[in-house]
Amino acid sequence: MKPTVLAYLRRSPGTFVYLAILTITTWVLVGSSDEVTNLLLREHSTSLEQLRIDPVKVLFRSAFWTPGYEFLAWAVLFALILAPAEYWLGTRRWASVFALGHILATLGSVTTLWFAIRYGWADKSLQGAVDVGVSYGFAAVAAVFTFRLPPRWRWPWALGTVLIGLGGLLLGQSFTDVGHMIAIGVGFACYPFTRGIAVRSRKATPIWAVESLSER
Repeated sequence: MKPTVLAYLRRSPGTFVYLAILTITTWVLVGSSDEVTNLLLREHSTSLEQLRIDPVKVLFRSAFWTPGYEFLAWAVLFALILAPAEYWLGTRRWASVFALGHILATLGSVTTLWFAIRYGWADKSLQGAVDVGVSYGFAAVAAVFTFRLPPRWRWPWALGTVLIGLGGLLLGQSFTDVGHMIAIGVGFACYPFTRGIAVRSRKATPIWAVESLSER
């Protein structure tokens, strides 16, 4: 492995360990029958049914499964956004932003779904709807990444992030689209995470530079 690639991996360990776990779970899904795949996704989904049974377990495990066809796109986005965000924020802050986005967006989206079912705006069968993946946590990190960019790019990035979320909400009109908007809001609200001395010092380096690896 080339030194520059190894350096890029080393400076964002959380991102690439997470990606390695997703690689394994995706491989399991791709190699399984449709019946087994559906069973696995339902078992680890943050659906209303599963949240009633074991909310802590599914909130955690749901972030480690994603439909196989999405994996390659996520791998690219992890390398381009999650990895530099982790190096900039530090692994603990980065993981906190991701976890807050994932958890709060999940709870917000299922609450929306619960109200929709209760008042007859959605079918009761959606209580078992599968909701797994990395998108809520990623949306939160992508939003807070706004503050890593040079000033001239912050407003365009923030606006683009919000428009993508709104576009999904208007076109999809599903409870997961509500979750993405919540996650984006959570990410922007995590601005205080960017104010540490070490975080500000790493902001002085190029976003995708790998020449020097400062201590966290």
